[in-house]
Amino acid sequence: MPAHAARGRRAATYTLAGLVVAAVLLLTAGPQAARALGRSRSSTTTSSTTTTTTPTAAPSPVSASVTTTPTPSASPTHSGPYRVVGLGDSVPAASACDCTSYVSLAGRAEAARLGTTAEVSNLAEGGLTTAGLLDQLNQASVGRKIAAADLVIITIGANDFDTGSVADGSCSAPDLSCFQSTLRQQAPQLDEVLKKVNTLLDGRTATVEITGYWNVFLDGDVAAARGDGYVANSVALTKAENAQIAAAAKDRAATYVDIFTPFKGSSGTRNDTSLLAADGDHPSAAGHRKIAKALESALT
Repeated sequence: MPAHAARGRRAATYTLAGLVVAAVLLLTAGPQAARALGRSRSSTTTSSTTTTTTPTAAPSPVSASVTTTPTPSASPTHSGPYRVVGLGDSVPAASACDCTSYVSLAGRAEAARLGTTAEVSNLAEGGLTTAGLLDQLNQASVGRKIAAADLVIITIGANDFDTGSVADGSCSAPDLSCFQSTLRQQAPQLDEVLKKVNTLLDGRTATVEITGYWNVFLDGDVAAARGDGYVANSVALTKAENAQIAAAAKDRAATYVDIFTPFKGSSGTRNDTSLLAADGDHPSAAGHRKIAKALESALT
């Protein structure tokens, strides 16, 4: 007979003998002894099981669970490259700046956060208007890029306005009379831009970010040289334009990203020359980094 079988039967015999003794004690000693015997048996059984089956202390069930269950990754992951598309005018195109556009900076930062690499297609074009962007969105090659995107970054609208009369009295706040027709015409175009982008994404889980402007015209020291009227009117129009862009974003479930405050402060009076290229009309490398930070903050 195998040795392990004999050990098993002897253990069963000892257990039966113990039960007989326990029964006699219960009959002769009463309930109090029975309770004592119960506590003693529980303790003895646990000790016996631990000693018999494991030479060292057995791990607790909680420890075993922690050991065998995979721990989730501390940082999020993304399958494949993180695809970014930039749309709009000369601002996201990084005109007048020998630097990397905020489209690439923000896209790379988000890709790194997700543990992957960025694939950036910056389709922004200098001089593009909102109507021009609508035409661009009808191009098949552009549509394919957007359809595969994880992040779409848009800056558009400033080129819709005529800069020739910005210092005129009819262009002053609060009426901004000389700009009202353009604002009215632009509103449905902005809505159509975001609608087309959403249609091209076709239900894909992606983020659409659309920025405002720090100024739709010149700014910083370059603007100041044109007089107080120019500065006041351009800031007033910029605020109206940003409000219109934000409203379009809200209606189409896009993320509006404020870059007016990072550039000019909450009062709108900060001199942002250090964030501008020499022409006073486009962001410098520092300006692109500032916009990228605003985009990244909105993503996280």
